[in-house]
Order: sequence, then structure tokens, then C-alpha cells
Amino acid sequence: MRNYILKTNKAVLLVASALTMACTSVASLASPIVDTWYYENDSIFSAAEFTDKGFGVYSGTTKHTDYELSWGYDVGEGGSFNPPFGRSAVTIGSGTSDTFTGGGPATGVVDTVFGDGPPAASEIGIGINISHWNNPISIFYDELLSGTLRDSFTLTPTTPGSSSITLTPLEFNFVFNETANFPSPDTCPGGTPEPCGDLFGIGGLPNLNPGFEYEGHSYQASIFLTDGAGGAAPIGSLLDGECGALGLGNGCLGWRTDEGVRTSAQFGFTIRSVPEPSSLALFCLGLSGLIFRRYKTRAA
Repeated sequence: MRNYILKTNKAVLLVASALTMACTSVASLASPIVDTWYYENDSIFSAAEFTDKGFGVYSGTTKHTDYELSWGYDVGEGGSFNPPFGRSAVTIGSGTSDTFTGGGPATGVVDTVFGDGPPAASEIGIGINISHWNNPISIFYDELLSGTLRDSFTLTPTTPGSSSITLTPLEFNFVFNETANFPSPDTCPGGTPEPCGDLFGIGGLPNLNPGFEYEGHSYQASIFLTDGAGGAAPIGSLLDGECGALGLGNGCLGWRTDEGVRTSAQFGFTIRSVPEPSSLALFCLGLSGLIFRRYKTRAA
């Protein structure tokens, strides 16, 4: 009987060892972690709403395309959104420092971030930019009320023959207030200095750190905004009076744009490797553990 138990335990041990070797062999055949990606970042204005003041020819014109929302003085078909007077716009650029109109996609190469340290320059991708061209307009003109920016990322490993993956698009819903530059009683929303800056409010941020799987490995994208010149993004907490002017609650997020200038925000992102065992590895480890545990119990 003792010999039978010893033989059984030896067989169990051999099975567990073989299983461990098989799991290791299968894991070694898994695709390697991607260390460099081609990327394509594109955004469009998927929705927009303008006022309808009803002043007829005195209402100016509004325009909604994938890459431009504009309103104010009628410049005619194909005319510039930024004439010397009377027209404002929100535009999307392709991400380079001197391209603020015409849309994307922004393209490039970005390295994967490994570990917990801050990213290097090669590990930061430069995406599209969004700009507000704030010009004085007549109070009779129709104005922008709200819109939606739909932002998408497509990633492709630089290894030849690799397939692409498109992340779930991000939806940024915003509201807008074309403030009176010298309001009565001479007070801007929130008490900011005159002339009053126009206001954008963000109606809730999407998940800016989406995770994704590619060929059995886990990654996390981290999307952020800057001012495009190495500084912090213009988006932050607005004053309570400004939030009220936008119809949002206190502590709302948004940005204030100065009169007569262009204010831009630049999208950037990183792709970080998330070190975690695959489902197959977890299964193999768990099964091996159970077998070894049973072996030890029998041996005892």
C-alpha cells in the first residue's frame, strides 16, 4: 500500500511539473509586449447648437462642419471664420504648433511607457488641438450654445504586419456663453476684469485613462491637455458666477478665453504597459498549485 501511495504521489508530481512546463511553453509563444506604436488621433464636432434670435439678415450666419464651428458676420461661402471684424469660431487642428484649423488626423510614433516613472519625450504622443478664436460680434448675431467633440485614437504596432486597434471614442460635451464685453452693471460673470472673456463649460469628463488589451497584453492610455506651448491646459475650475452663467453648478470645469485672441488646448497622451498575468497563466498557476497541494497532503 505504501508503495502504491508513493507511486501515485510521484505521478501527481510528474503531472504538475509537466503542466508547469507546458504553461511556461505556451506563455513563451505569446506575442511580445508592444514597445512602439504608430498612432492616429482625430476629432470632429459631432454635434452643435446655435441660438435663433430671429433678426433675419441681421443674425449673421452659423457654420457647423467636422472641424469648425463659427458664427457672426456673414463672410459668404468658403469665407474665413476670422475676418478683421464680427466673426468667432472654435476649430480643430492637426496637432502641429502652427496648424489650428482644417482638422486632423494628428499622426506620429510613440513609445510604450514601462514602469511607474514619468514618461520620456519619446513616450508622449502629440494629438489634435482645439482653438477658440474670440472676436467681438454684434448682439444681433446668432451665437454658439453647445457642442460635442468626439475624439478617437487608432494604434498600430510598428512591427510589420501588425493589426490596428481603435480605442473607444471619447465624447466631450460643452456649453458656451458669448459674454457681453461691457455688461450692465459693468460686471463680468464671476467678477473678472472687463472686457469679459467668453466661457466654455465641460458637461462631465469621459474616462481619460482607458485600458485596452492587445494580443494578450494589457495597456493603459492616459490622455491629457496642455496649452500647446509646454504649459498647463487652459481648462480648470471656473468661478461660481461663471458656472451660473453657463447653467452649470458651482465648481464646474471649463475655460475662459480672452477677447480678441486665439486660445488653444493641445491633446497629448501616453501608452503604458500594465504588467499582469494573462488569464491562461493564472489558470495554469492555479491548477499547478492545486495539484502540488494535493501531492503534499498525500505525502503527509
